[in-house]
Amino acid sequence: MVSPARLRFRSEEIGAEELEKGNEIVDRDQKGQYFMIVPGVTINDSFQVIDRNGLANPRIYIMAVPYIVGYNPDYSGIDFSEAASRVIFNGLITEM
Repeated sequence: MVSPARLRFRSEEIGAEELEKGNEIVDRDQKGQYFMIVPGVTINDSFQVIDRNGLANPRIYIMAVPYIVGYNPDYSGIDFSEAASRVIFNGLITEM
């Protein structure tokens, strides 16, 4: 249902160098793209969890900071909670 959060390297060369150095948080996928593994789970812009195939789960939304901090460590506080809940609510309304 969920997949670990990771960020794609902009530079394939830097990703390859880090993997060769033995950097344990660098991974390479089946397409040869390099990623840095970050804390949490993969989500989309609507806060839906993303599975290993890159598909959003239409029933599971997550806004718990410890699970999404890998994408943006600045998520926190009441302002974030209000903005995130508005995004989720609007997504639910458009699906109905």
